[in-house]
Amino acid sequence: MCPTNAAPPVALIDWHSMFMGVALLASARSKDHRTRNGACIVTPDNRIIGVGYNGLPRGCDDQDPVYWADDDDDPFHSRHSYVVHAEINATLNCVVLPLTDATIYTTQFPCPRCAQAIIQAGIRRVIYLREKMHHARANAAAVKMFGASGVACEALEAVDPGALEWSTRLATFIASGSSSDEDV
Repeated sequence: MCPTNAAPPVALIDWHSMFMGVALLASARSKDHRTRNGACIVTPDNRIIGVGYNGLPRGCDDQDPVYWADDDDDPFHSRHSYVVHAEINATLNCVVLPLTDATIYTTQFPCPRCAQAIIQAGIRRVIYLREKMHHARANAAAVKMFGASGVACEALEAVDPGALEWSTRLATFIASGSSSDEDV
């Protein structure tokens, strides 16, 4: 029997923290030694419908060094020619289509190619954890497309500062590879 004056149950984390946390956990599956990114797509009623991370297409051998080469002057020897971005993987892994009015949580600001996929899939909101300033012109192109298409794009820090703090702690924990209780 529950006392009538008992406090109502409270979740340990809010929705933004949970969904960015799922994106961060997905990023830990990436084998890209330069940048590990993840994404989580949710419906307006907070159901997860897609998760992805940056990695090679199915059937490509992760052990083949050509896929992970960093010579951007040679498309054959550039990982950028092979790696599927987290946002696109999350979209392709979705359990439902179209993704009308969905929100995508991304660990990094989407590139123009991912912005195109997000828009085409019907996603209406992007919440990102970090933005690479040296990608300012590419980011501006994505912002232009988002604006023209009516897709809201917001930094997690602007949406929910508490979720940013929690997500930053989780990202640090994942990056450390530690599993000790004192890091939680």
